[in-house]
Amino acid sequence: MSASTSAAAAIWQAAPALWLAYVFAVGAVVGSFLNVVIARVPKGESVVHPRSRCPRCQKPIAWYDNVPILSWVILRARCRSCGLPISVRYPIVEALVGVLALAIAKQFGPTPTALAFFLCAAALVALAYIDLDTWLLPHEITLPLIALGLASPLWNRALALPLSGLITGLPMLALAFLSSWGGALAGGLFLASIAFIGERLGREWMGWGDVWLLAGIGAWLGLPALLPVMMLASVQGAILGLVLLAAGKALGARAQPPADRSLVPQASPAPPESPAPAAESLATAPSAVDRDPASAAAAPDEDDADWVPPATAVPFGPFLVLAALEQLLLGDQLWAAWMSLLSRLLP
Repeated sequence: MSASTSAAAAIWQAAPALWLAYVFAVGAVVGSFLNVVIARVPKGESVVHPRSRCPRCQKPIAWYDNVPILSWVILRARCRSCGLPISVRYPIVEALVGVLALAIAKQFGPTPTALAFFLCAAALVALAYIDLDTWLLPHEITLPLIALGLASPLWNRALALPLSGLITGLPMLALAFLSSWGGALAGGLFLASIAFIGERLGREWMGWGDVWLLAGIGAWLGLPALLPVMMLASVQGAILGLVLLAAGKALGARAQPPADRSLVPQASPAPPESPAPAAESLATAPSAVDRDPASAAAAPDEDDADWVPPATAVPFGPFLVLAALEQLLLGDQLWAAWMSLLSRLLP
């Protein structure tokens, strides 16, 4: 255990309330950064430069107006410079990531495993919101998620436990790698087969971005977690889809995506006289995707660009993310509940 981990453990034991408050604050700060990631990554923009700014008046946001959650409340949800509204999306993301940091810290303690899973959860949150906005899951996030997940047995030997009773004779580290790499391969191949069959039949049953996302989830959570994740995602997605279908409402304004959802979105350039501003960490939530005219050659086909999701359609990525987080934090309880239900239904 490193010196920093030992110090964190000492603070955890001496002042747990203070430690949890610190964890929530760090999570909220990461959530504020994720707001920038959600706004900029789909457009191919840097998440570091330029600094956060209002998309309407283009004024940089001062540090004291960029404090997670608090600044939104103090400013009464309006830009200090131009007075235009600030979306409630931003404090919601900050609070959500703060709560996830708390939940992960309480479950894993002040350990490298907790830090690793928090980074995984942060990436999943960013992917969920990007998918909601654009129906895209960028490779800039999914591929690093897979790569780090394939290395997760180095800091999470618990991946081996579900397989240890089935496969004997292998050391725990080998079982952990088998679970992680098997989860990535099985998850990717399962959704890839659905996407491939759908394409052959002229239907988009599954986006290729979802293939990479489930591969990353399988790498992080292991092979045995794939079935619960897919079941949770499918059931919860179906429930919301039925609710939206019954209510006749769309999930919200969305961009027009290309056929390959795993690509960075491209769209027609904005007119020179009225360029579309980029959303920032304290700005109105994006509802469309813009790009630089210099990348016009990479634009999708007109048929793809004209495709608009049905009013009651929802992207599958956010449900995969929700199910993965549920499995991470409540996996044992969910499994016990599922087995209890089966024992009651089956004679």
